[in-house]
Amino acid sequence: MSQSFVIGFDQAHKERGKITNSLSKLAELLDSNGYKCENYAEFPITTENLSPYDIVVFACPDNSRLSRQEIESIKKWVKKGGSLLLLSHAGGDKGRRSNLSELAEEFGMIFENNQVLDKASNLGVENLPTITDFGFPHPITEGISDICFRAGCSLTISSATVTPVFSSGPNAEPFESPLMLACELGEGRIVSIGSYEMFRDKIMGGINYGSHSQLAMNVFSWLRTSKRTQIDSQSQLNVTAEEGIPDASRNDQGRPAIHTTIPEITYSSTVKIKTDEELFKAFEDMLTEMISFKERMLSEFDNLQTNMANLMRVVIAKEEDLIHTQTYSEPAAAQPPQTSPTQGSSGNNPLDNIMASISSLGDNETKNATPAKFNPPPTLAPPPNLEPSYVADQNQSISAPSDYSSRIEPASTDPIEVKPKETVPPATQKTKEELQAEHESLENKLNSIRNLSAFVEKKFASGNLTQKNYEKQLKKLESDSKKTRYRIDEIEKLLKK
Repeated sequence: MSQSFVIGFDQAHKERGKITNSLSKLAELLDSNGYKCENYAEFPITTENLSPYDIVVFACPDNSRLSRQEIESIKKWVKKGGSLLLLSHAGGDKGRRSNLSELAEEFGMIFENNQVLDKASNLGVENLPTITDFGFPHPITEGISDICFRAGCSLTISSATVTPVFSSGPNAEPFESPLMLACELGEGRIVSIGSYEMFRDKIMGGINYGSHSQLAMNVFSWLRTSKRTQIDSQSQLNVTAEEGIPDASRNDQGRPAIHTTIPEITYSSTVKIKTDEELFKAFEDMLTEMISFKERMLSEFDNLQTNMANLMRVVIAKEEDLIHTQTYSEPAAAQPPQTSPTQGSSGNNPLDNIMASISSLGDNETKNATPAKFNPPPTLAPPPNLEPSYVADQNQSISAPSDYSSRIEPASTDPIEVKPKETVPPATQKTKEELQAEHESLENKLNSIRNLSAFVEKKFASGNLTQKNYEKQLKKLESDSKKTRYRIDEIEKLLKK
């Protein structure tokens, strides 16, 4: 009998998804298909206490953060063949006050602090968007007709080794953004999904919706690596030796217990705290939503205030330019202000004088008229850049001294120097360690391209892919492969120097 793949659902970081309640149906599905689901409560996380597990799931950590040491341990474990499933929620890390994205970023994936909405394709509510077009084929979407991306956030790709499995629709917000990502690192594999609620029990758009059960099986099937199969096979050869271990030395999962110097202490109590926990959780969720709403409203108010201030500055600047231009223009372009019929004969309203001057500029009969004297409004002060001796009084036309033109410096004929935009430093400036890391990453990408090519070939051979789509997808994979090989050759040359 073959060894079951062991899936550890982390419980040390206050995950919202638990196999004992909200993800119990998912656990039953996996247990009935050759997997063994266990609670993983080791703290802190180390490479050693991860070693018994084939796949580890982080189902939306809530108000808890992974340490830098834990992230490094997880990354080392993945490189040696472990697989990782990261599940988030609407609002991302900011909404949950966690740092799951910091772990995902080690593999080229980022959870955005947003919520995916779709008013056109949904289950009656825009935060329950449905997706039927999965684009480029991937083993994870094999046999999937449609899904509901319930209360989830989008993701961003930060590494060329990451493959988008499916994205939001063209009418969604944000539109055509990755919602599930997959990649390979060393001997291990990683899948990140922006919605853990897709696999929850007893909710609309949860594990019982449409193809979600098949999607879950596809995800865990893809996460089963050949390296872990070899490790588990080797463990199976040692079963006879382990059978000699007394039952008292095994833990509740049937594995050899880890002996420590800390004595085991058993506590008994009749106090039930389940109800209190649920009440506290509900209060905490409501408080989080209230804080999130407050932050969004404050952000919108700040944006509105900034826009209003900018608009007022533009209006004031335009008005000042208009007054300055019409009041101190050349005499040949100016005409005597007209008296408004409603003003009477006083003519002392500066705004009416300015508007009359503007209207006179378009009068064809006055375009060729002899320059007339122009009386600026008495209430307007002269511009600061004109000397007092150059400003006319109310009974004189504006004029300048004969040497005034000599004071005007001619425009420079020198070519304008255009500064080049800052560019990313070339690859030759990277350190040897950075080049080696990029080389390893590209090798992983090349391996992923080979796997996808084999999958496309298999799908075409079975008649599930048209000739046109087959040629299109194969062409894209070949192009990606050539670019990746070319970059690998470049790096290898630089490393030899």
